[in-house]
Amino acid sequence: MHKFTFVLVGLILLMGIVGFSTIPKDTLVIGANTGIFITLDPAVCYEVLPSVVVMNTYSGLFKLESSNGVIKTVPEIAKSYEISKDGKAWTFHIRHGLTFFDGDPLTADAVIYSYRRVLKLNKSPVWLYESIGLTADNMNKTIKKIDDYTVQIITNKPYAQNVVMSILAESWGGIVDPKITEAHSVNGDMGSRWLTDHSASSGPYILKTWKRNSMIVLEANDRYWRGAPKIKRIIIRDAPESTNQLLSLKRGDIDVAWNLTPDQINSLKGSNNVKIVTTPGQSDEYVGMNAGWGPFKNAKVRLAVKYAIDYQSIIKDVVGGYAINNQGFIPYGYFGYVSQTPFHMDIAKAKELLKEGGYPNGFEVELVTNTTERRRNEAISVQSALAKIGIKARITIMQASQMYSKFRQQGLQMIVAGWGVDFPDADALAKPFADYRVKQLAWRLMWYDDYAANLAEKAGFEKNPAKREQMYEDLTDYWFLNGPFAMLYQPLQYWGVRSEVKGFDKAVQGYALVCDLTEIYK
Repeated sequence: MHKFTFVLVGLILLMGIVGFSTIPKDTLVIGANTGIFITLDPAVCYEVLPSVVVMNTYSGLFKLESSNGVIKTVPEIAKSYEISKDGKAWTFHIRHGLTFFDGDPLTADAVIYSYRRVLKLNKSPVWLYESIGLTADNMNKTIKKIDDYTVQIITNKPYAQNVVMSILAESWGGIVDPKITEAHSVNGDMGSRWLTDHSASSGPYILKTWKRNSMIVLEANDRYWRGAPKIKRIIIRDAPESTNQLLSLKRGDIDVAWNLTPDQINSLKGSNNVKIVTTPGQSDEYVGMNAGWGPFKNAKVRLAVKYAIDYQSIIKDVVGGYAINNQGFIPYGYFGYVSQTPFHMDIAKAKELLKEGGYPNGFEVELVTNTTERRRNEAISVQSALAKIGIKARITIMQASQMYSKFRQQGLQMIVAGWGVDFPDADALAKPFADYRVKQLAWRLMWYDDYAANLAEKAGFEKNPAKREQMYEDLTDYWFLNGPFAMLYQPLQYWGVRSEVKGFDKAVQGYALVCDLTEIYK
């Protein structure tokens, strides 16, 4: 860490303690709970906020961009690419003259090394590579060097283009410097321990330091091929308590508060010094019903639950209005998004459906959720609504690790939970929510519906965009009536931001899949 950086960070932290500060114009200070940070190695990192750091320090063949709420993939270090007639061989042409931040050249060897490294390390992101047929066993045949600036990747099936491009565009597609990485390899870990808190990157920022439970410092990369960003230094201060973030934001000790509650963010309305920035979140909040258990085997009973829930009350009272009434599984702004919201609280209709399903007097069910306040309140709202149609829901609160472990074993009757998007394509949602064969959400709820599974699978390979979009619309309509999910809402992400900070709204469009810190300036 440079001496100047150390002194600057120390001064900023000191000024924050005594309650006054003037943050330099070329510096952005973020207050956030950094407890979720485990590693900043792109082949291992899988958590949202740490991935923001990774995607702003590393470059990949593609990158994600958000424009007018629509997330798309665009070439980054790949200047162009071709796809074979059979749809399985992808040939990428790398830009000439690119370097890592220390001056080492970025060539095909680095790309191949980085992708094979993900497969060899076999950590959380590996399943995305394996989902398109790239494995540790076949990587020498499926990830190949054509020449110094040309790489070929061969998938096992002719997936829709956006599926492959989106997977390669995320943080785990970041290209590492093989020279630096291997120089720090210990016991064959390919430098993973060292890359936990160091950089071997070519992106717009360089990881300068990470002091756990204190701060993370990024500095602009002067060798970045698009040009160094306007903000030269980003400091992420550890602030686990949202109340402290709010106070620091109001005082001007930080530029951005990352983890405010809905009440806290609403308290900023009308402020002259702070603005509220929102963007549609890349996740879904849902109620799941085990279609292999008792009453929920009947689709009409599941439909009764969907008509019993008070969606508007949950959006207004539980999340303070920071949500979109999206009842399909594809988020707003995505290809295949369906805007229809067929469900609303209709107790008479729910009772009639329950009667038609064979349970006129209701039944008892265990409703499981985790320990977060939001989920507990969502479960209480669902419990209250179900009571109105005779369903007695017993709420069980579990630690998230325990809940998901039991859920993965098909061991829950009913659950309130959420699902984050892994890559920005409808396939990333259709498979878990409708195709039981991939053994994700539909399988955990024992919804063995071959029509839905087949349609979800076929849509993932359809090349004609119009046909593909219609397939997702058809699937969503079928899923509304037959699926084991009641989609509560799509969250809105929100931040408190000092008024002197510009471009933050554009930077976070598409969060948590997209967060381009180079858009920010003062």
